[in-house]
Amino acid sequence: MKLNLITLAILTAATPALAADFSLSKVNTDKISAEKWQCKRCVAPPSVSGTIAIGAGYTELDDVHAGNALGQEEDGAFGALNGRVSANSDNGWRTTATAHNLGMDNGDAGLSTGNGSVKLYADYRQLNKLGSDKASTPYYFSGDQLVSGQPYSPVLGTERNRVSMGISATTQLAGFDVDGDLGYRTEEKQGHKVVSVATPSPVTLAKPVDSRTDELTATTSVAGDNWLAALSYLGSTYDNDTQEVYHNTYGSLLAPEPDNEAHQVTLSGNLRGQGGVFDGRVSLGRMIQDSALVNAQTSPIQSWDGQVDTLDMDARYTLMASSRLRVQLAGRYSERDNQSSSFEFPQYDFNATTGLVSENVLLDREDTRGSAKVQYRLAKGYRLDAGYQFDRKERSHSARETTDEHQLWAGMKLTDLALWKVELKGGISQRDGSRYQANDLSSSEENPLLRKYHLADRDRVEAEVKLRHQPMASLSVDLNLQFADDDYTDTELGLTGATDYGYQLAISYLVNKQLSLYGFAGQQWIDADQNGDGWSAEINDEFVSLGGGFEYAGLLQDKLTVGGDYLFANSDSSSSNSGAANSQFDDYYQYSHSVGLFAKYRLSERSHLRLDYRYERYYDTDYASVAVDAVDGLVTLGDLDHNYNAHQLMLSYSISL
Repeated sequence: MKLNLITLAILTAATPALAADFSLSKVNTDKISAEKWQCKRCVAPPSVSGTIAIGAGYTELDDVHAGNALGQEEDGAFGALNGRVSANSDNGWRTTATAHNLGMDNGDAGLSTGNGSVKLYADYRQLNKLGSDKASTPYYFSGDQLVSGQPYSPVLGTERNRVSMGISATTQLAGFDVDGDLGYRTEEKQGHKVVSVATPSPVTLAKPVDSRTDELTATTSVAGDNWLAALSYLGSTYDNDTQEVYHNTYGSLLAPEPDNEAHQVTLSGNLRGQGGVFDGRVSLGRMIQDSALVNAQTSPIQSWDGQVDTLDMDARYTLMASSRLRVQLAGRYSERDNQSSSFEFPQYDFNATTGLVSENVLLDREDTRGSAKVQYRLAKGYRLDAGYQFDRKERSHSARETTDEHQLWAGMKLTDLALWKVELKGGISQRDGSRYQANDLSSSEENPLLRKYHLADRDRVEAEVKLRHQPMASLSVDLNLQFADDDYTDTELGLTGATDYGYQLAISYLVNKQLSLYGFAGQQWIDADQNGDGWSAEINDEFVSLGGGFEYAGLLQDKLTVGGDYLFANSDSSSSNSGAANSQFDDYYQYSHSVGLFAKYRLSERSHLRLDYRYERYYDTDYASVAVDAVDGLVTLGDLDHNYNAHQLMLSYSISL
């Protein structure tokens, strides 16, 4: 037993009393009646607990795209299961089952069981991303053959079914804590996606999607008093069941996504000292693609051995130099080494063969990053932050093989002001690098004055302000402001400048114990300028989101709770080009109104009924969407813009176990 000075003083003062024996075994219980004794706080946990909700509903829609918001992509009735149930066994095992919209087109379920040292788990998720059911095409896929016939309407979008399972365990080994985890996940994806080919005129197709991805993860870690070490493996395989797009007249039109696999082994660790913490990680990986290539007449090979080796290393050290000063140093290095095969291909100049040959180039990349951050507490509720970061990217066979970027930022956080919390942050950055050159390896047809935006010299200035005002305990207001300006100083052709600014405002108000309100609004503007060879363009993007909601729990003797939410989202993109016949292009425009209302009635202490209504009004227009045969020689899938109203009504019964 460790004794401090206070304990020793008490023991010294109480030395005479220590001679008496006050242990429970010496207590005289002859005159004590224990017949009415009870432990009001010693309540054994129930064997089964949780909530189950069974629902039935009806959806009315005329556009499959509404399924992304409502979870159902077809008209008609549906059923759904929601809830979370846990069961405890006498031998210490606890089993939990969960469900969220199970039975709908976007739903999930999970099952796990464990006893504190061992846990087994399994999950299922269905994820649908729907585009349009208004497409029209006369082209069919028969194996790898593209054939034409009567027009039909394939549904654009993908449906993903994901299953995960695994086991984790914790034990003690030689005095150390040892953890292990083994997991497996498989995902099947099916549907149709939009692709374009030339036959030789442009044709847009609804290409089938049918693939499977399998992932295996394994991790083990060992922890001591002030350190931790972990070794993990991640492996994945991708199998594509679709074939190339082939035409009897025009030959091979489109290659399928090739089968591939990837493997990665990671060693990581953590070491905690008296004043600092060190974290480190090293990962070795390999990506492999060796499936057959398309049967193209112009290709000199039928198979290709693709291999890319990766190396990732990062380290971070955090030092508490004093009670006021905290310093963090970090570094990262990543390498992408392309070990794939290289072949010679004939070169073409428009419609004529030049007779020249050229090899496919193998693209390598190296990234190096270093940073330093400092936090200094001036006084209670007043803190200064500052930092510097350096990034170097090296690319092979690029118009600019090396870029260097320097970032410097500083900020202040004030949390001790009356009714206010304030955060201020500002920074500058500069990117430059090696000599920029357009050549045969990057693009022989590039203008030598052209600069790609991710490689060009750039100066950036950015600032951010976060404010929180809480004039009373029941009311809070949050306001965020941000601004960034990019200046591509040495670019004559390409992106010359961009400005990004916006705000987000959020308010929450607890009117009383029955009624709560909230609201939010936000806008963002992105303006960009671009120069071409004899023309200039301006692109203006605007995004708006606003909404609010309420919940009231004081109706029908506190048995009825009602609530609602509303969300409006809008995006608008406009552009003008001095070189176009009509300098103003058509806009891309999208908006949606989403409404959700509910009423929950308490039937008893353990059960209630709930009625939900959901509504979505959605509209968009894209000038790139062209009707079928609107342009001679151009075959499209039709006008895929959306303009619909969708409704959903659902009644559910919930019971607490």
